[in-house]
Amino acid sequence: MRWKISHGGHDPRQIDLLAALALVIVIIAAFRFVEGNPDQPSPSALIVPSQSVRW
Repeated sequence: MRWKISHGGHDPRQIDLLAALALVIVIIAAFRFVEGNPDQPSPSALIVPSQSVRW
């Protein structure tokens, strides 16, 4: 596919470059979100089952 450089609007190569840059930023943000912060305790850690339950 050939790019046509148009003088009236945006260059398609610039749009492709911006889209690739945005994709890299989204991938990095998703990786950092999934990796998380190990210093924060999980909410499920607050629930401690009792060892001596009587029915």
